[in-house]
Amino acid sequence: MLEKEAFEILDEIEAVNTQVHEAQWFLDLMRGAYSDAALNSQKPRLIVLGEDIPQELVLAMDPKAHFILGGSLETTHWSDALLPRDADPVSRSACGWLLNPHFNLAEDALVVTALSSDNRRKLVQLLRGRGIKVSAADMPPKGTTRAGQEAWTQSMLRLVDDMECHLHTQLTYRRLASTIEEKRRLQKGIVAFRQAALAVPQYVPATLRGIIIESVWYAPDRTEWLRQMYRLTGELRALAKARYVRSDDRPRVLLAGSPVIFPNEKLPLLLEASGLNLVDRVDGLSMQLRIPSPQPRRFERVEDLLRRVAEKRLPWEVSGAWTENRGLLAAVKTRMEKQRVDGIVYHVLKGQIEYDFELPRVEALASFLGVPVFRLETDYQQQDVEQLRIRMEAFCEMLRQRNDEEMRIAQ
Repeated sequence: MLEKEAFEILDEIEAVNTQVHEAQWFLDLMRGAYSDAALNSQKPRLIVLGEDIPQELVLAMDPKAHFILGGSLETTHWSDALLPRDADPVSRSACGWLLNPHFNLAEDALVVTALSSDNRRKLVQLLRGRGIKVSAADMPPKGTTRAGQEAWTQSMLRLVDDMECHLHTQLTYRRLASTIEEKRRLQKGIVAFRQAALAVPQYVPATLRGIIIESVWYAPDRTEWLRQMYRLTGELRALAKARYVRSDDRPRVLLAGSPVIFPNEKLPLLLEASGLNLVDRVDGLSMQLRIPSPQPRRFERVEDLLRRVAEKRLPWEVSGAWTENRGLLAAVKTRMEKQRVDGIVYHVLKGQIEYDFELPRVEALASFLGVPVFRLETDYQQQDVEQLRIRMEAFCEMLRQRNDEEMRIAQ
């Protein structure tokens, strides 16, 4: 069952979390979100499929909107009879969330999503054929041009019309500006937590750090979530001052490409087990909490504010819809400039070939900066774990040798 899958991962993370007490609140939040009781009792009015629709726009329409991101092996099994085997795991998982024999989240809901890939287009058609109300926004092929940003704005406005009709409420400028400000506060809290966590890696491994940040998508009360985040950050800063923090000589890697989504923590766990230090991620999910937002202005219309959201957002969005994913490349470059990165693990989920198209550009950038790239293709199954572990351990050893050689030359 889905609950068992999620709880097993959380139990594994909790077993090594013996020092950071404030982290327990976030693990309990995730348990509540994936419990059978919650899934059977929830009847959301608005469901967001994927991470391409701005979180602040959806929450301005419905503060209790339910986000389905994918990531579950169990829900991919539920979609076996509905989707072809070569459909990408995220689409298969999302399909299983919405069409399964155990709970019916979409009974009273409007599902909103973005047509960011062929898989998503076909999934939308399947859901509509099963009687689920779906509103899908077209994504322009380029997000950095004026024409592309205007097309995106108009798609969002059409989405707003469908949400207003379903929810019987109107999106006001004040509500949208409020959720944009809330997002900015959340981003500030996440930055503070990430910095504190990276300073004490032995207390907050990468998997725990990722789950804590990702839990914001499941928080029913984001004000309380932020308050708990600052409490956790304060505890980590106190630990750094009060206890000896041993130096971490593990090779530092950046994870980029297809998104890693809970409860699929196979890759972060493998990176840790292979001796690698996962210092950051660049993917469609993690970037949603880093994309800059405009400062709201007085006497502005919703349409004008959405245009400025497009100007800020689209150049940094890591979307499979773009013919040239400049947001992915720019984010990788920025992360490598702000911190030491010894190598890049480029993750491609089977079926998400749109990310494979970006690999040569990432490799060219990494080569210019003198950083090796390791391409890794997998899915949500566990059969390839040992094979991947061997390959990652070899990559880790290569990075160690490079670092040792650089230190010898520097001396």
